[in-house]
Amino acid sequence: MVDIENGSFAVKWILELAKEEDLFFNPRTDGRNIKEIMERFMPGSTLENVYDVEDRPDTHRFDFAYTTTQRDIFFNVYVNAIETWLDVSESSPGLGGSAIYAGVATFAYNTNRVFVGDPDGLSDLALRRRLDNMLCSAIKYGSTDHIAPHPDQINGCDSLGVPPLTWVRGQTLDNIRCMIDTVIVSLENVVPEVAHAHYDFHAKTFCHSEGGQLLEPVFGRWSDNLAGSGKASAGITTFKRCILLRSLVRQESVARPVLLEQILRDSRQFVDQGDLFGIFY
Repeated sequence: MVDIENGSFAVKWILELAKEEDLFFNPRTDGRNIKEIMERFMPGSTLENVYDVEDRPDTHRFDFAYTTTQRDIFFNVYVNAIETWLDVSESSPGLGGSAIYAGVATFAYNTNRVFVGDPDGLSDLALRRRLDNMLCSAIKYGSTDHIAPHPDQINGCDSLGVPPLTWVRGQTLDNIRCMIDTVIVSLENVVPEVAHAHYDFHAKTFCHSEGGQLLEPVFGRWSDNLAGSGKASAGITTFKRCILLRSLVRQESVARPVLLEQILRDSRQFVDQGDLFGIFY
């Protein structure tokens, strides 16, 4: 686990950066209609049907379809007065999954609901990618009140290299800190190379262990190797997020005030010049 003080610094720094809208691939919206939100986040998606859920009183199921160049994606959003959840089992990695998660999280935030994990359980893949999406939404909106972990996330999974997640309802800063810690350890367990990379806040670029620039083809190889292993999946932005966060939580105390001053003075420079455009969902 990371040092609490360093973790708190990382949260402060990243929440300041989150004021830059272009940090997020899926921008904020104040919409309250799930259909309109999904159309905004996934242009071309359509709401096929809305059903009452027989075994869950006062719950509705919204059936969506989305066409990509590779395949058609179908997903279901469940909504009641206080919660919403998602069945995205038909969505493959890299085919709109992050936008689907971001859309449902935004709907939850804008309507004072809580986005919970699928009561029917999480797949091994969802155990990893749901936390990534929760963290992105928490940073985007500066709150964890609209999201809640699934019990499987609280328990973690040793065989998958996913640590247990510590969570306290209403404790936004602590929850973000714990998510950052868990995301870092989880990715390091399947891609050890992440632990040898860092983000250079002065040069504003990603670097390998020898200090040279870490180029996107390297991230691409990591992604291909991970997909080939069958353990998990991760794209270029996932690696960049993790390396940025890892670099923040491992900053020495003497460097932290300088980095905070830098981000407070001009956060825009990191998006425009620092290779961070759209790396959060």
